[in-house]
Amino acid sequence: MMNLTHLEDMKNNIYIFDVDGTLTPFRSAMTDEFLEFFDKWSKENTFYLVSGSDLEKMSEQVPQYILDRSDGLFCCSGNHYFKDGKEVYYNEYKPADDLLQFLQETLLNSQYEVRAGNHIENRGSMVNFSVVGRDCSDEQREDYFQYDLQSKEREIITSLINEQWIDIEAVIGGQISIDIAPRGNDKSQVLKHIMKEQPNKKYFFIGDRTMEGGNDYPLANLMNNTDDCYSFQTGDPADKLGYLNTIDILKNER
Repeated sequence: MMNLTHLEDMKNNIYIFDVDGTLTPFRSAMTDEFLEFFDKWSKENTFYLVSGSDLEKMSEQVPQYILDRSDGLFCCSGNHYFKDGKEVYYNEYKPADDLLQFLQETLLNSQYEVRAGNHIENRGSMVNFSVVGRDCSDEQREDYFQYDLQSKEREIITSLINEQWIDIEAVIGGQISIDIAPRGNDKSQVLKHIMKEQPNKKYFFIGDRTMEGGNDYPLANLMNNTDDCYSFQTGDPADKLGYLNTIDILKNER
């Protein structure tokens, strides 16, 4: 039987989760092992999801009944927000022609040879760029990820974008891609919305790329510098089972 202190902690704690690599394997659905834990946990806690992907991709990875239990879904790095099945806001972004030309040239000049398709994905509020392409197979995804670990290709590309365009920001996301959006329109924007909806609570964020340069970093950094806010890294992004660390984080946090 739960004691009153534990019940009060559950009531006062607000959790924010990245999806890819945090609740699921990369670009895959929740595993049975993880879902067995999270199904029970999600019935007892207040949580939000924030992803670089759009709602359609989020729905492919997280069961609908888990999405329905969440207090809100922040898609496209917080630029598209849904609550109770309804759109709350949408930050439209039209990438400049010179940026698109740069991405095309980068794709053409990359020494990585595989081109699987869907390399420049305009999500309406942000752009997702991938040299190997989002239509890649699991094997191609892993191969590019290992190539990128050695070559630092995505790190180089993001640096070039951030140096040349002062009004936009590029960050590394997942295993194969780069997220590009107007500066400030990153995951950090979700905290003010959540604090407005859930004031005077404790806020916890868990992501797989909370290090500088990762797409979870803006939110993690803001939380680390805000009272009653805490962020956690699931582990090394190269760890295929890193998302299972989320279970340990949630158990130990209690």
